[in-house]
Amino acid sequence: MKILAVMGSPKGKGSGYRVVQMIEKRMKELGDVDFEYLFLKDANLQPCKGCFACVTRGENLCPLKDDRAQIEQKLLASDGVILSTPGYVQNVSWLMKNFIDRFAYSNHRPVFHRQKVLPVANSGGAGLKEAIAPMRIALGGAKVVHELGLGTPPWPVTEKVAAKNDLAVRESAEKLYRACLNTALPKPGFNDYVRFVVQQRIGTDCREWLPADYEFYKGKAYYYDAPVSPLIRLAASVMLRFAFFMMRDMGPGSVRWPPREEKKVGP
Repeated sequence: MKILAVMGSPKGKGSGYRVVQMIEKRMKELGDVDFEYLFLKDANLQPCKGCFACVTRGENLCPLKDDRAQIEQKLLASDGVILSTPGYVQNVSWLMKNFIDRFAYSNHRPVFHRQKVLPVANSGGAGLKEAIAPMRIALGGAKVVHELGLGTPPWPVTEKVAAKNDLAVRESAEKLYRACLNTALPKPGFNDYVRFVVQQRIGTDCREWLPADYEFYKGKAYYYDAPVSPLIRLAASVMLRFAFFMMRDMGPGSVRWPPREEKKVGP
């Protein structure tokens, strides 16, 4: 079993690191686990420029030349991924946010279907849910198997709080371990299939603006080779008729908005 822990702390080895070490220790007690740390503060992952090229034209056309592709391969080679961040102002750290932004294209074209994800956040106490929320959708296609949010104030905690935290860490480690024992691609569910069809339709209707999506979904019956239940197909077709009707104004139109300044030609 291979686990990759993506560490989003600018400090590197603070409270969040010690929490993940506890998870590592418990998982290794349960079985043979290869545990690797990726410290974003040391990684060659440049700040996203917001050019949208990865979403529209493909991640291979990102203008940033760094280790994004190599990091993606590490993620794909892992059975489980721990995303760890300190909570800053009820949000993820800038390092974790940049990681999420750099893999934004995977929400358009999901590839992490085999990966199990455990988001971990620690803070002085407030904003744990808010810090965890962005990490739930960081890797398109991955399954979030559990969430761990812990208060780690700079002062000593009571024995009761320490015991509660120990139990939460143990439970998280065990849930991630059990989930990673199943390495098969997941069977498509109703929500999974609906999302696929919606994304495929958008990629088709907007192929002029989203050519990478169009090429990704073209000719596919699902994200990967997997039988979809006829009952799911039938239920989805009924729901999608209504959904596409409600989405009719979201597709391409004739007005560019917000308006752009016309470039003057000549004197």
